[in-house]
Amino acid sequence: MLGKVIGRLQWTVLGAVAAACHNPPQDIRIGVLVEATGPRRETSGLSTLQAARLAEQQANASGGILVGGIPHRVRIILRDIGDQADLATSQARDLLNRDSVVALVGPQFSRDAIPVASLAQQAQVPMISPMSTHPQTTSGKPYVFRIAFTDDLQGRALARFARETLHARRAALLYDVALDYSRNLSEVFRAEFIARGGTVVADQQFTSDRAVDFTAQLTRIRAAHPDVIFSPNFTSADSLQVIQARRLGLESVFVGSDSWNLESLHAVPEVEGAYYAVQWRADIATVEADSFVVRYRQEYGSTPDATAAATWDAFQIIFAAIRRAGSLAPDSIRRAIAATEGFRGITGVVTYRNGGDPPKSVYIMRFVNGRGVFQQRVDP
Repeated sequence: MLGKVIGRLQWTVLGAVAAACHNPPQDIRIGVLVEATGPRRETSGLSTLQAARLAEQQANASGGILVGGIPHRVRIILRDIGDQADLATSQARDLLNRDSVVALVGPQFSRDAIPVASLAQQAQVPMISPMSTHPQTTSGKPYVFRIAFTDDLQGRALARFARETLHARRAALLYDVALDYSRNLSEVFRAEFIARGGTVVADQQFTSDRAVDFTAQLTRIRAAHPDVIFSPNFTSADSLQVIQARRLGLESVFVGSDSWNLESLHAVPEVEGAYYAVQWRADIATVEADSFVVRYRQEYGSTPDATAAATWDAFQIIFAAIRRAGSLAPDSIRRAIAATEGFRGITGVVTYRNGGDPPKSVYIMRFVNGRGVFQQRVDP
């Protein structure tokens, strides 16, 4: 009798092995929404692509991700959104409905991430936007998370820095009123600056980051005599604004946001002395960051930026959540992501204790001799 039982067990094990050979574990399919073409390719898209591919490569080189003790390969599915909200939503629908991804990474920019977040929430598939900072990306959406600090946190930190460190009493605002990112940051900065005893003496707007002449706005700002000019725009606009301001004899200190791009601005001498916020920089050393920088440089021959670092962290948080959940069910992954606490990532420690917005420090940099120099860390 014992021999028959052992025999049956052997056949059961052999049958399971054979079935596994014919039915290998399904890939872990993760959708990535990236600006692979268009104006954001060089400043965001390429970093996203490279970090995503490196995360996939490293996970698979180490044997894949264990799910219930069984290794699964990671497969990223890239979709180009060209930094267009309509295209971002259509590509997200394809990933959710046709490709049946278990999680989404991206989009990076809030104007794309906000509508995609609504789709992810509706489909009940977890999404992590590495760099979107607008509160609406995650607000009321338990399936949606971010890596970056929020606009609210950044705006308050920059206003606090302007008042307490720069001792500015008078501030001017210069921002793209048509862009949620710029408009929201300006509103938060204004409220915090006033709450801390400052005065906003000028509020100047434009309607597109394709604008090339800011003379009228800057002339009105000059007449108001501000100590600082808060300019939370993208580099294509900021570089022109700083150049035109200096040509008008406007000497106020410029304060920018995390949308400023060092690589584009370092060759603009007029930006000397300006301050700006960053999510992360490669020279803000930690053990985790140093290891990532070495790996990234070896693979691509370049230094990773904040977008690459935040994208890497998004993947590592998803991988860790899948391991803890022991499941590829999107809701199980979501619950495991939501339980993330004290995750030591490249961009800092990530905790989702109170929803999808991790409390993060804001790093303030200053342009000195054409390069960004760390000035201060503003903690939440």
